Amino acid sequence: MPKFAAILVALLPAVPAALSAQIPADTVLLHRWVGTHDGRPLVLEFYDDTMLVVNDRYPLSYRLTPDSLIGFGDTTIVARWWMSVGRLILSTPSGEVTMAELPPLARPVTGRWTGPLGNAASTDIELQIFANGTARWRTMPSGGWTSGEWDREARMLTFTWHDANKSEWSGQYDPIGNAILFEQTVPGTSTTILRRAFR
Repeated sequence: MPKFAAILVALLPAVPAALSAQIPADTVLLHRWVGTHDGRPLVLEFYDDTMLVVNDRYPLSYRLTPDSLIGFGDTTIVARWWMSVGRLILSTPSGEVTMAELPPLARPVTGRWTGPLGNAASTDIELQIFANGTARWRTMPSGGWTSGEWDREARMLTFTWHDANKSEWSGQYDPIGNAILFEQTVPGTSTTILRRAFR
């Protein structure tokens, strides 16, 4: 699919102030949106601190206000936006792009993750990440749980565990591959890749 070099702003009148005041800009776009721009599919995904244009190689850093969106990465987006009848409207030089919301395809970081423990291919681990900033992990199927907290900065996840050593895991979250990559989890292990578990 061809890449979009840029989606530029059309200088249209600003969204009425009364409408802008009703839109919580920091939460209303946190979904997956699909539309058509210049005859080609355009799919945007918004996370807390990351914006993806599907099929781009790198995520966009973006800034959102109640009526404008600026994003820089493989694709550059500078546009006015507003919501109308549950649709995201972006204004561009070639006209308005109407985008419908799609389910997030189970890509938020919270949930249950499983995979082999590094080079110990016979040992699987389970990681559960909760929306309240806590997490826990165990060896499967019946290992005891170790609890802790997690934090996120863009695609980097950091887990601090409440074990005797106050151990820490740092991993890279891949929302497109639906996986978390850890260079090391428990001491003496190699790279661990956990994938979202749906059961």
